[in-house]
Amino acid sequence: MKAYEFNAKTSLDGQLECPKDIQLPPNQNVRVVIITNEDSEVEQQDWSQLAVEQFFADYSEEDEIYNQI
Repeated sequence: MKAYEFNAKTSLDGQLECPKDIQLPPNQNVRVVIITNEDSEVEQQDWSQLAVEQFFADYSEEDEIYNQI
């Protein structure tokens, strides 16, 4: 398995181009992972809320001792 990592920008019609210096054999199956920068305020709030919910989901009465320190 061989991996390539590169930054790219989508065109006006939403197409993504592979850099010319990356040569891929024709008719080959590939796996594509696309990571985008989504720094929206709503998304950050959602992640923060999820973190709080997960933190307190496992909070038990035995953990109350730490509040007294």
